[in-house]
Amino acid sequence: MNKSEKSSCARCGKRLKKGGDNYRLECSIVSDFDGYLDPGASKRAPEELLDEINESGLTAQELEEQVYYSLKQRLCFDCRCRVIEFLKDIS
Repeated sequence: MNKSEKSSCARCGKRLKKGGDNYRLECSIVSDFDGYLDPGASKRAPEELLDEINESGLTAQELEEQVYYSLKQRLCFDCRCRVIEFLKDIS
């Protein structure tokens, strides 16, 4: 961050003070391969697959995000606590 830039929490917009409680959230979600390939999928013609992709109505970015998504945010202390609480509730 540039010294003259003012930084704010990406979630609530609260101003982050220099030297204060500031946190960096870095998250990535990556498609996983379980070692199994659907036998029917490998027999389909490439044109069929392209038609299915085009008919899905998804943008190129949405399709890419189904395979890989990353997020980087700066957080205040309160939002950091909320994110951690949310993540702990999932398990």
